[in-house]
Amino acid sequence: MTPALDPAACMATAWQVAPDLPLRLVVVAALAAVAGWADAQRYFPGKRAFFWLNTVLVLWIAGTTAEHAAVAAECKATVALLCWPFIMTLPVLWSLFLQRYVSADTQPPRTSVVTATVLALALQVLGAFSNGWHGGFYGAGSALGPAVLGLPRMRYQYGPLFVLAAVWGYAWLVRATVVIARAVHDCAPEDRPLWLAFLVMMAVPWAANVAYVLFGLRLLGGDPTPLSFAVGAVGFGWLIRNSSLLRVVPMSRRLLFTALPDPVLVLDSLNRVIDCNRAGERLAGQAVPRGVPLPQFPVAGAALTELLARAPHGEGTVVIDQPPLVLDVRATDIGGDGQRIGRMLQLRDVTERHRTQTRLAAALAQRDSQLAQVAQLEAELREQTLRDPLTGLHNRRALGQRFAHERQHQQATAQPLTLVLLDVDHFKRVNDSHGHAMGDAVLQALGGVLTEGLRASDSVFRIGGEEFALLLPGADATQALLRVQALRERAAALDVPPDDGRVRFSAGIATCERGTLSLDDLLRRADAALYLAKAGGRNRSELGAAGP
Repeated sequence: MTPALDPAACMATAWQVAPDLPLRLVVVAALAAVAGWADAQRYFPGKRAFFWLNTVLVLWIAGTTAEHAAVAAECKATVALLCWPFIMTLPVLWSLFLQRYVSADTQPPRTSVVTATVLALALQVLGAFSNGWHGGFYGAGSALGPAVLGLPRMRYQYGPLFVLAAVWGYAWLVRATVVIARAVHDCAPEDRPLWLAFLVMMAVPWAANVAYVLFGLRLLGGDPTPLSFAVGAVGFGWLIRNSSLLRVVPMSRRLLFTALPDPVLVLDSLNRVIDCNRAGERLAGQAVPRGVPLPQFPVAGAALTELLARAPHGEGTVVIDQPPLVLDVRATDIGGDGQRIGRMLQLRDVTERHRTQTRLAAALAQRDSQLAQVAQLEAELREQTLRDPLTGLHNRRALGQRFAHERQHQQATAQPLTLVLLDVDHFKRVNDSHGHAMGDAVLQALGGVLTEGLRASDSVFRIGGEEFALLLPGADATQALLRVQALRERAAALDVPPDDGRVRFSAGIATCERGTLSLDDLLRRADAALYLAKAGGRNRSELGAAGP
């Protein structure tokens, strides 16, 4: 017979109690409890797929139970064909659940994938329901076989559409197995027992279905595949519940991973990225495979690895050249009882703030440079106002500032302070005979002699025309006479061409022992002494009246 949908046959058939009915009832109750428990949970990845997986399993097992209990072949075939929507949907849900659970994916599948999957399922369901016309699922050789455990059993002849449906189911199961195997390979050592248990649960439906299809092995006379899926589903529920994931994921996925605008990376104990939020994927520019080593994480992986190497606490800033990014990094250890099993990295994009700070620092540096230039120019200007442009010596204004400083020192130490006024002898004759250029040369040369011939604490000033002043702190009148005489001898040795080839000057010396004179008083006394030296024949020094 070619199996076809015949609901009337099920109305007319006799029914018997299947020997495995108690087992099936227990399994259905367990699946219903797991589905109810999953539905009651606030959230975990793949929750909806897991709920429908258990629901579809309940319907499939209920259908196979009805097929076993029916006596008439036509009713058995009808129930078997009606079970095909559950058979073909279950591997899809199985794969979807594992993929979403393992990767902690909360995003709905793409519309194109959903459309293609639903269309493929609809075509297969249509093929199963129209089997009576073409025999593509079950051929004409399908018939009742020998009774097993007292119940008649159908032996189906598999057609090409059955093979295609089997390939469809196996493809989804292969995908689910690869997901679990990848999780076993990529997980941290402390998580490996959980994922290995998942892999073992995944192998149960495989083994049962292959044994039934290829070798005809049965469980209490029936197809063990739906019961093996039930064992896997219940096992998955138990593992999920005991992994404590359900208490962690709602907060991390809903509040942290989904809501935070900053990239967040979760590392295991081997520094592999086992999870990242949407902002992290946007930073990477792609969906990042779970378990990728941190140095291989796109864009920021190498910089983050270097930061963790130099800063064990994972706090700091990383700068990325391409694309130009500056990220503040904050690390939080994951684990308890002093044992770190992972780490969470929160990255904050501070590129614009860094650029603003850089521009501000550059502007401040430019301002400081400009202020320094202004200060330097002001200092140079002040210095120019205190310098004689011809000789480079300090001028009359500088003498006043220097005297005020030395006066304070004199009052504190009670040491003498001497002022000497020098005037080049017959300087007008030099200008008239040799020109003003030679006169300038004489003044410059004499300025050099005066500067080099004095102590470091002494000061030389050009206060006008051919007149110079010496300020000698700590020198009394006798010491000043000796120093001026030494300067006169050095000046006479200058290589300049006045009339007789020598530079001569007259000097007036004024000393105040206790520092009660003002600069003007001291200048008047020194000038009076200078007048006496000029009147006495020049090229000599005279002492002014001693100060109080």
